[in-house]
Amino acid sequence: MQTNTYRYAGLDEVGKQYVLCLLDERGKNPHYYQGRSDTMKGQEKCLGLLKAPRKVLAASTPLGLLLLATFGEEKLMLKGEDEHYAIWERAGVERGRKMARFTALLLFSSFQSPKILDEREKHHLLAMQGEAMESIRLLGDESQRSLDSLLKGKEESSVVDKALRLEVKSRQDGIAVPEKVPTAPPIQEEDSFFSRLYHTLQKLK
Repeated sequence: MQTNTYRYAGLDEVGKQYVLCLLDERGKNPHYYQGRSDTMKGQEKCLGLLKAPRKVLAASTPLGLLLLATFGEEKLMLKGEDEHYAIWERAGVERGRKMARFTALLLFSSFQSPKILDEREKHHLLAMQGEAMESIRLLGDESQRSLDSLLKGKEESSVVDKALRLEVKSRQDGIAVPEKVPTAPPIQEEDSFFSRLYHTLQKLK
């Protein structure tokens, strides 16, 4: 038994039995152990098995508290029995071996560095960014055409509605946050078309 390769451990309890899953540094090669959680012999066995792993995740039961007192917070992480474990069970994780492995994998994943993208993933990401930028450019062009129509005195309701819709969409997309610029003073001509447009836009903010 090469316990020196174990790095992560997940612990579950069902009744008076505990189930322990140990994983290696890659989060693989699971090894399972079980024993009584309410006897000194069973607890000593659990303590001995958990000396090698670097990190342990367990439920906040009497056994979990004993492990915490023995190993400290740097090594042992407790999760609420009635909160986290109950939620994972309702989500479909069966108690026992499957729950023990699930918690060990959860612990393993929480300590992994951000994934380095390979060339294919980088290409896909750049393509997605290019599509987003093209969408922004098309939206800007369409907005500019609508504004040009308004400035030329074309006040048809369809043009006004389109200009308002594009203005709202540009703020909803929220891909880039522009720098703050001084707010222009309100238009004083209350009966003019641009005054009505200004107040409509203000209501949409």
